[in-house]
Amino acid sequence: MFYACAQIVNPNGGSKDVKPPRAVKYTPDSASTNFSKKNIAIVFDEYIQLNDVQKQLVISPPMSVQPEVKAKGKTLFIELKDSLRQNTTYTFNFGDAIRDFTESNALENFQYFFSTGSYIDSLTLIGTIKNAFDLKTEKGILVMLYDTHDDSVPYKKLPSYFAKTKEDGSYKISNIRPGTYKAFALKDANNNYLYDVPTESIAFSDTLINISKNTSLNFQIFKEEPKKQKLLKASFVEHGHLVLVFAKAYTNHQKFNFLSQEPKEKLLVEVSRNSDTLHYWFADDLKDTMKIEISEDGKILDTIRLKPITLEQTKNTSRGNKWILVPTLNVSKDKLFDYKKTLTITFNHPIGEKKINEINLKSGEKKINFTNTTDFLDETFRNLFFHFPFNPDSSYNFFIPPATFTDIFGLTNDTIKLDFKTQEEKYYGTLKLVLKMKIRIKYILQLMNEKGEVFDYASSDKGVFSYQYLPPGSYKLRIIYDKNGDDKWTTGNYSEKKKPEIVIYYPSPITIRSDWDLELDWTP
Repeated sequence: MFYACAQIVNPNGGSKDVKPPRAVKYTPDSASTNFSKKNIAIVFDEYIQLNDVQKQLVISPPMSVQPEVKAKGKTLFIELKDSLRQNTTYTFNFGDAIRDFTESNALENFQYFFSTGSYIDSLTLIGTIKNAFDLKTEKGILVMLYDTHDDSVPYKKLPSYFAKTKEDGSYKISNIRPGTYKAFALKDANNNYLYDVPTESIAFSDTLINISKNTSLNFQIFKEEPKKQKLLKASFVEHGHLVLVFAKAYTNHQKFNFLSQEPKEKLLVEVSRNSDTLHYWFADDLKDTMKIEISEDGKILDTIRLKPITLEQTKNTSRGNKWILVPTLNVSKDKLFDYKKTLTITFNHPIGEKKINEINLKSGEKKINFTNTTDFLDETFRNLFFHFPFNPDSSYNFFIPPATFTDIFGLTNDTIKLDFKTQEEKYYGTLKLVLKMKIRIKYILQLMNEKGEVFDYASSDKGVFSYQYLPPGSYKLRIIYDKNGDDKWTTGNYSEKKKPEIVIYYPSPITIRSDWDLELDWTP
């Protein structure tokens, strides 16, 4: 007699379930008319679960009180908490909130709808929303329709209909009643369907939209410039370095006054690129609380009190970092240097003293001595530019002795030794652009690389722009219609019915290759 133990294995469950749940019964039926119920039940063909239903569920028109939604077994239960409008079609879009219980397969864009009137409204509005400046799209932007036409409705009233954009910026509002509507788009910061937060981005149609058939409407969304100046943040980031952040660009209309503990020694002011942030640098070792007043045209905007970071606190920082002067160069030994660029040193603190003639730059055996006429220290006293004509495909040795630079705190630099090499001339490409404008308007032309850096053209003549010494890579061309002539892009304003200045991009990426001349014609 022979015997053996059976091998135990997991049962074969068949192929993996990849199908989402399917609705098999509605109570009341979807697309019901003369609807007056408070409870809705939807039965599916398998057990379900809900995923982030608070964010995924979109009800149009919106309800002041959100319904209670829960899943139990194979059934989805909806309990309405709000009263319903008369003769109105309601649409419940669940996004991908409904999933099966075992594999979490999502039922995409499942909808349930009904009408409190005698028929279902069936018109749709579709379109796309893009950022007005960079033309990028974003998921979750609200597109809203109002059946009342007052300019104040985006501030005060919930929309009659709305939808949210997908990642590609597209949207679709369904089951709209024929009529004339005010259209508005909103990047809603506080999820209340109202334009009531200064940081929210908006878009609007400057005319009323008549929807008597299926209609399309595109928007370009923008953030308004704040109406009033406001101090958003004030803090010391280290000893002698005070940072003030404002709601909009700081101008001569605003004044900054020290009411107590005013710094006396080497007070420097550094303004950010968009002028909304001020950096105050000073060498005084202040210990008492500072009182600072900010005013605009003689009216006090804010009064703040700050405890400075003392020199002792900075030296004894818990992070263990030494308090030193740190120079950062835009050149390294591991990467070939763009010889058409300006050699730049950026310091972490403003410079008080410098000994430029002690800096040594050598090309082979040839020594190049810098003098005070070949460098430029910018208004921040933190960026030093060396205007020197580098040669292509050449090796250089850059040497900065210790204590060549002394910052306003008395800190000096350590020794810097750097060997680097420049790019060869055939590494670069050129672009010749023939621009044919359809309308006569002041415009700003910009060529940008993948990092967003803007390249100026070397020359232009009657609509022909020549870009020389472009590193190989992918570029974009952009035109800004500078309607107000201030040499920058200007955003819009809803209350003044001003749209943002138009921005147009060349329709495809531009590839620059080494040792290659590219010619383009563009009629925007």
